[in-house]
Amino acid sequence: METIEKQILETWFINHRANLKLLENISNEELGLTTSKRGGGSVGHQLAHMYNVRYWKLESFDRKMVADLQTIKAGDAKSIDMLVDCHTITAERIAEVINRSIENNAEVKGFKRGLVPMLGYFIHHEAHHRGNIMLTLKLCGFKLPKELKYGIWEWNKI
Repeated sequence: METIEKQILETWFINHRANLKLLENISNEELGLTTSKRGGGSVGHQLAHMYNVRYWKLESFDRKMVADLQTIKAGDAKSIDMLVDCHTITAERIAEVINRSIENNAEVKGFKRGLVPMLGYFIHHEAHHRGNIMLTLKLCGFKLPKELKYGIWEWNKI
């Protein structure tokens, strides 16, 4: 069995790979789907929001970690490739925060409750949006492939 430190890091990357699995199973067309009468909350908007929350947390940990990044604005064009890149870059940088925290007795600058609650926060937030996205897709007539419908729950395989 892996050390607890490696398990914590791997848990973060499993969550990230679940996001990638979602992105790999939809197209740019599906990014525009929404159940909102006013057009908000589209699939692309929610995925961008997930990235933006990562960005804002990274910024609170260490501004240098996001010096070469920017948030995604509501009106910005969104694509699968762009979202995969944004999520991948920030997943790596959050892994850096996790590693720093492990070396610093589980303390996290900008998150006073520590490493494990921070990890829980990120996973909880992103799982919430994955669920909303999958519901939006289904309500808009998108047939979820088995890989997406069940695959994101197979944490031993992701």
